[in-house]
Amino acid sequence: MIAALLILLPVVAAVTWAFFRFGPRHADRKTAARFNLGSVVLAFALAGAWCLRTYLVITPTVDSAWWPIISALGALMIFPLVLGAAAVLRNLVIFRRSKERSLR
Repeated sequence: MIAALLILLPVVAAVTWAFFRFGPRHADRKTAARFNLGSVVLAFALAGAWCLRTYLVITPTVDSAWWPIISALGALMIFPLVLGAAAVLRNLVIFRRSKERSLR
C-alpha cells in the first residue's frame, strides 16, 4: 500500500501538471478553460463516485476498515486516467479543427 502511494502520488502530480501545461496554444482561451474545468470536475466526480461505491460495498463486510484505503488508491488511479484521456481528446480531437483553420 505504501509503495502504491509512493507511485501514484507523483503520477497524479505529473499528469495534472502536464494536463494544464500542454494545453492547445492555438485554441480560444475561454473554450479551453471551460473544457479543462469540465474535465477536472468530471475527474473529481468519478473519483467521488468510486469512493461512495467502495464505501457502500465494503462497509457491510469484515474488511470494512479498509474502505478508506481502497477508495483513496482507486481515486488516485481514476483522477490521472480521466485527465489523461481528456488531454488526448482535447489536443487531438476537439481543438484540432481550430488549429487547421489557423494554418490556412
